[in-house]
Amino acid sequence: MPAHLAVAIVATDTGDALAQARSLPPAVTLVEYRLDMMAAVDVATLAKQTPLPAIFTCRPTSQGGRFDGPEADRRMILKQALSTGHLVDIELETLSALAPFIDHPARVIGSHHHFEGMLDDWGGMSERIRASGAGIVKLVGMAASEADVLPPLAWLAHENTPAIGIAMGAAGVATRLLAPRFPAAFLTFASLATVSAPGQIHVREMSDLYGFQRIERADPLLVMLTPDPVPWEQVHRYRRALNRHFPGGDPWLLPLPVTTFHVGLLQALRLARVHGVFRLPEIDTVSELQSQGLDFRAHAWRLSQTPPANFPDYSDPDALMAFFLQGN
Repeated sequence: MPAHLAVAIVATDTGDALAQARSLPPAVTLVEYRLDMMAAVDVATLAKQTPLPAIFTCRPTSQGGRFDGPEADRRMILKQALSTGHLVDIELETLSALAPFIDHPARVIGSHHHFEGMLDDWGGMSERIRASGAGIVKLVGMAASEADVLPPLAWLAHENTPAIGIAMGAAGVATRLLAPRFPAAFLTFASLATVSAPGQIHVREMSDLYGFQRIERADPLLVMLTPDPVPWEQVHRYRRALNRHFPGGDPWLLPLPVTTFHVGLLQALRLARVHGVFRLPEIDTVSELQSQGLDFRAHAWRLSQTPPANFPDYSDPDALMAFFLQGN
């Protein structure tokens, strides 16, 4: 099943939350209600009136949320949510206490957030969460560089049950954009009025500009490494050239805002079955790319062949797309 595009709703009250949910674009298939960020919580009304299937989340401060009341009160809210038939996000530390109230593990997202960097053992943490009664595992780390997108995406690549792997922060944006390329990926998050986690992309950008619905099925998928903010006029020029050179199939060009092309990012792109990648001149490279068969001084590379092919230029969109076509 294709990955969901989920929007995290940060609202003042139930009415505000429902109004935001009703304003979402058609690409959105799940809405997350951040109950810990609401002044008053009405789970029953949200469950009954939500326009989309929902995830109920009531995150404690220890896991990056804003619920600072008694833990017994928070668990009562989560128990209510478990009875609604919607999805519920429950932290690993709380899963065992709520296990008697979990009737449908497939509706439980067992989560763990690590804000000090990346997790040491993604597979081991995943096993712990599933053993505690969650049908969906969510693991989140904090990216310090673009190389840190590899651990969550490598974990997703090896999972065979629903999973959510995210590297938070600006350097981890690739985990949000490339998630649909992994069959186990359950969702990727976008924001609406307020960002609920570092690195989230606004839902309109995710839907209309990045083309979330096209990423999963794209064949071939090309990645354009750009500065932040993304130069969208330039992206559209290259997309028009792509369509001229790949008239069949379902090609797509995905811009990826980064500062440096690291080996970890390269390996993540390969796992995501990216046909080719090119960089704008503002994007640095590392000499370690040479160990992966890439000339780090080049501006474009075909990744879908061994060894990969290098191309020195990026400035002519038609010449660049002709280069990528040779390896398709």
